[in-house]
Amino acid sequence: MTINDFFSTHMTTGRIQEIGLLSSSYYGVQTPSKLSAAQKLDALCNALAIDVSSLDDIMANSPEVQRTVKGHAFEIIFEKMMNDNNVSCQDIGGDSGVDLVVNNIPLQLKTPFVNGCSKDIISYKTHKTHGAKSEQESMDYYHKISDFADFLVGLVSYEPFRVVIIPKEELPRVPDNSDYIISPMYISLTSGNYINAFHNLGINKPLYFSTEITSLSTDELLPKSSAAMGVKSEYILEAIYRVENFRIWDMNMRGFIRERTLHNIFSDENISLFPPTITGLDRPEKSDLVLKNKSNNFIRFQVKGLTYSGCVFDGHLSRIDCETQLSRGRVNDHPTQSRLYMTSDFEYVIMAVDPSYTNRFSVEFFNTPEYQWSFYCVPTCALSTHPKYPNRISSHQYILYKDIQQYRINHAWLDQWM
Repeated sequence: MTINDFFSTHMTTGRIQEIGLLSSSYYGVQTPSKLSAAQKLDALCNALAIDVSSLDDIMANSPEVQRTVKGHAFEIIFEKMMNDNNVSCQDIGGDSGVDLVVNNIPLQLKTPFVNGCSKDIISYKTHKTHGAKSEQESMDYYHKISDFADFLVGLVSYEPFRVVIIPKEELPRVPDNSDYIISPMYISLTSGNYINAFHNLGINKPLYFSTEITSLSTDELLPKSSAAMGVKSEYILEAIYRVENFRIWDMNMRGFIRERTLHNIFSDENISLFPPTITGLDRPEKSDLVLKNKSNNFIRFQVKGLTYSGCVFDGHLSRIDCETQLSRGRVNDHPTQSRLYMTSDFEYVIMAVDPSYTNRFSVEFFNTPEYQWSFYCVPTCALSTHPKYPNRISSHQYILYKDIQQYRINHAWLDQWM
């Protein structure tokens, strides 16, 4: 049995924890950490029916993906360095403000904010990655100094290995509110007070850092991603597979993979994609893509996946749950801070159904397995609106599986676009 056949028989959610457990079972190892880098990559690609080259492109060319993967890979490398030097180190992970604990000292690790860096200045973003969209919505956009880890450890370079180690009391603050840490922050590298200041962490011996950790080989599994992030493929894959880093795959990469899969379909049909700004309409950032129909009209689309917890897999009562709201902000009618889309933001929502979901729905409804992507293009006018704000789309769309079949993207649908 191939791994694809194994997944099509056993996969239910396609989330990273399930991929790890199933791939461990398939390859006959006790835990996902025992999988080789090649096995991890093979499992990821089969789980979401994507080829290695496309997955590599997504990580190398999507700043949002690259930023989070690069950050977690740095945590793994720093942890490995501590372990290699027999320094007490504990990985915390998850959504707390602490990444690692070294010698019982809580640390927050950061990779540079590249656009903010210059010859003598290193920059880091330290705001919260979930919750408020900006300071305009709430000061909780920033980390409170009292809740932050004892030290910020910021990567400067791998070769030579340099980090800044800064006590939280010395981190730059929001100008009008010293209770909060500013983001992005800018740290001078000329004074050298923070560079490799490991004594702040109770480490008073020379540390050894093996360049083999970051020296790329000529046969990297993810050559583009490794080159873009400056770390070996095995650490990139380990970062993705760690369950505490579930947001990398479950809430970040899957979204980019569904869009890439859809784009590949358009490319195969020689359909051109246009930037949302081409329409000249307001709020272009709320659309993911624009197509031109054969009447020469530009049409805006938003692409969304399904929410597993709201889906129902029960024969002809099967139902999808598509979350049609932004990832940050609040449910209100604020012109810039609301999570809710306006009904005028786009003409259609393309609902992307992951292979594992497509397979379960197909087995339930048609009694036929179908482990592949499926896409449905639903007109905005057919979506439910928010009961309190009728000019905005509801946070979730619940549609019977039998009813959504009329919107499935097929060759006839694709034929209408230029």
